[in-house]
Amino acid sequence: MAKSRIIKDLANSAIDIHTALKRAKVLFSELNNNELLYWVENELVGYKNYEDLPDYRKLEGDIFGSYSVGSLYRFIRYTNASIPLGKMPEETKKAILTVCIFDGVEALKDLALQSTTKEGNLAKNINADALGVINKYNKNPFLRIESASVNIGPHNITNIISIIENRLLDALLLLEKEFGCLDELDLSDSNKTELEINEIAQKIAVIIYNDNSIKIGDENKISHSDITSDTQ
Repeated sequence: MAKSRIIKDLANSAIDIHTALKRAKVLFSELNNNELLYWVENELVGYKNYEDLPDYRKLEGDIFGSYSVGSLYRFIRYTNASIPLGKMPEETKKAILTVCIFDGVEALKDLALQSTTKEGNLAKNINADALGVINKYNKNPFLRIESASVNIGPHNITNIISIIENRLLDALLLLEKEFGCLDELDLSDSNKTELEINEIAQKIAVIIYNDNSIKIGDENKISHSDITSDTQ
């Protein structure tokens, strides 16, 4: 069977991810599943709530900043240097080092391009309370952290876009397998039952979120994790 145009275009990079998502939105609407439409909408315009963020939008960065360390009489000051986290519990370390990316796909492309052009990293600033936590676990009375940020590179943003493209492509391949050619962006001629359509929607959700524990239904919500970090 010849591949659908949207699949060929996406696989050959003939269309951008923003356009592909808009076409997928039309197709997903035929499945009568709010969770899938919500995912597409969030990827298009950006996420508002942490609870809705997929795991691939939660990145672990490296912490750098300015601090001084020494003895009672002499301090050495470091600038833009890696900051030690001491014997910090893994859960706390994860909360500090996680950078959450809320932007829609168009903004993500611009963000990655700007960072590459400026040869710089993207950063999440660490607030005063978190600096106090870092000092606490270092247990060094002569460590004075002035400022800190968690940095990620532009390749991290590019990787998010690649993940979205790959999972969307897999979802479209599944739709084509179940419904045939997708060129008309219309699944309404299918003779599948409501139960069969719901099962297909669940398979797509597993592909998108890479989570076999997801169960799709009218009263179910897809949510993830417990970190409250944000980009600055």
